Amino acid sequence: MNPAQILIAEDDGVVATHLSQVLQDMGYRIAAMVATGEDAVTQAGHLRPDLALMDIRLRGGMNGIEAAREIHRELDIPVVY
Repeated sequence: MNPAQILIAEDDGVVATHLSQVLQDMGYRIAAMVATGEDAVTQAGHLRPDLALMDIRLRGGMNGIEAAREIHRELDIPVVY
């Protein structure tokens, strides 16, 4: 069985790296790490992860809530804040 792929949307590099390492240690695969809402939507569309972990405050013009709404609506990918 393939490990679940997770998209991490977090604009703090230290937090994103730590979260990535913890998840990998638990057996998950990191599909991508992004710092903006726009990148989260784009990468989710390209990579189709099993889950997106989303920070609410992100760099760029789209916050995490807006990005999560679009990802869930367009791609039906579950999002956890």
